[in-house]
Amino acid sequence: MVFLTKDQKVTVLFIILFIFSAIAGFVWGSYLTNPPEYKPFAVSGSPASTANPTVSKDTVLFREKLYLCGDTEVLSRETVPGNMVGMDRNAVIEMFPASEGWIVSFNDPRFLTLTVKYDELCQVHRNYRHLGHHQGKVAVYEGPIGYHGKMLRVENINIESLEPALQTKLEQVMSLDQQTPLTIEELRREIEFASEELLNAFLENLDESS
Repeated sequence: MVFLTKDQKVTVLFIILFIFSAIAGFVWGSYLTNPPEYKPFAVSGSPASTANPTVSKDTVLFREKLYLCGDTEVLSRETVPGNMVGMDRNAVIEMFPASEGWIVSFNDPRFLTLTVKYDELCQVHRNYRHLGHHQGKVAVYEGPIGYHGKMLRVENINIESLEPALQTKLEQVMSLDQQTPLTIEELRREIEFASEELLNAFLENLDESS
């Protein structure tokens, strides 16, 4: 049996610590220069976007109306019918063509929206009124400014009897696509009305001042 002095024991301990330090340094250096590879993991509930998604039995179908005023109304939220399962976007567009007034929104295989265009105003904007002119007289039109599809009546007020500023506004409102956004906002405040009652109050004041 070999007995070591106190100084010899300390020396041996330092040698052992040095060897372990050298091994640990080598292993750590190898890890830094050649790190292990990791595979990316999928995020649950966030499927990768696809250029041409396919309808599945789990796809939720939304049906909507698009009115002339730009407002939409959701008609239903339902499971897709069986005859649509397996169809890609192109096939859906072929079944619901734009030529028949359809807009297909299908960018996520979980949701499909079929929107049909309606040639009428929504229930709210149907109550709106705005002023314009017809054959030299003040005319009342249904809906917000910009929609002249339905003239409700012609007032017995000659355009020439109005103040020049109001005459200009009635001219501008009939060619809204040629006006600046600032002018459009001004016209909306002054000759667009959210109800028949507000319109009639304006016309009464107009009669008194003309």
